[in-house]
Amino acid sequence: MTITEAPAPRRPGPVVLIRGFVAAGVAGAAVACVVVGIAIGNVALWCVGGGLLVLTVAAMTVVGRLKRARTPPREKLRALAMIESRRATSGESADVPIRFVLTVAPDDRAAYRVEFSQSINLVDVPDYRPRGIVVVEYPADEPWAVRIITEPDQEWAARAAEALLDSAPESSLVKDPTKWCSCCLIGVAGILIGAAIVVLLFRAELFRDGDGDRLKSEGTGSSSSSTSTSSTSTSSSTTSSSSTTTAQTSESMLQDGRMRRTAAEMIAAHSPIAVEFSIEDHRMSARGVGPGESTAPPIDLRTLPYERLPGLVREARITFGVSDGGTWRIDVDHDPKTKALLFRVTVSDSHRSAFLLADALGRATRHGAR
Repeated sequence: MTITEAPAPRRPGPVVLIRGFVAAGVAGAAVACVVVGIAIGNVALWCVGGGLLVLTVAAMTVVGRLKRARTPPREKLRALAMIESRRATSGESADVPIRFVLTVAPDDRAAYRVEFSQSINLVDVPDYRPRGIVVVEYPADEPWAVRIITEPDQEWAARAAEALLDSAPESSLVKDPTKWCSCCLIGVAGILIGAAIVVLLFRAELFRDGDGDRLKSEGTGSSSSSTSTSSTSTSSSTTSSSSTTTAQTSESMLQDGRMRRTAAEMIAAHSPIAVEFSIEDHRMSARGVGPGESTAPPIDLRTLPYERLPGLVREARITFGVSDGGTWRIDVDHDPKTKALLFRVTVSDSHRSAFLLADALGRATRHGAR
């Protein structure tokens, strides 16, 4: 049998393409969950992303092994070949990758050229000189997948020692006709689409803080009785009645930087010193010393570790299994014995209620269920 044209390309079927697209999309979404979860401080999100990524890799590994187990072994043919050229591509180990160009002369078809790489032990490299005859092996349906047999049996070794071969023309060079460009493009598209879906779902948490800082830098109106800041995503107002100052905001106080910005607005409208201070999801309240009241230990609103407080709320919820949809409250007070500043974080949902105590640096010291 003589080769008259290159074998027809083996294009992947629609099932392979769909399966690859779904796997790539899930992998892209999983990686995006990890990155977005870390960026917005959502522990549950990046844990889900990491678990999903592990499951995707495990599923793809199992499917690949099952496919290989079901595929029958392919018939392999042997032939003599003459080395046209060789070129080492690196030499960092005992086995040197060498780029060969061979003329392969099968017994049942016309001779042809093939180019491939194979690692050869450094000691054996001199045995593979140009114009030398070697024994090769290749699958019957893939004549381009040639491998040199370094230790052929006695029969083939004798044939190689006696054979004289002529060079095949360069036009007879056989290459792998398989087209995988479509698979690569579909895989990249799946990864990008999966990642984009996750980013779009959490775009508010990712970009809200940057918008809030920009709007704040443009300026806010303030007076002794009220202060207000508004935008498309945030509406904050501060009112003062008697010795109590209350701030309302449409943003959750758990958003990065929201607590400190709201406290700064309250301080500008009233005073940095309070005797009672509390924070809820959309509300912050501070009470100063009223007329006729005894002096209580002061709370300096400028020194509180606002950046650590959202983490205390998440820790209390995770420790006692309280859902994120429940309510929470932080009360700032002083220890009755040591007079040291402490934070009491209370979380609750329809099933349970719990609390957490933290010191002045925002470090949890005690947990308890209510």
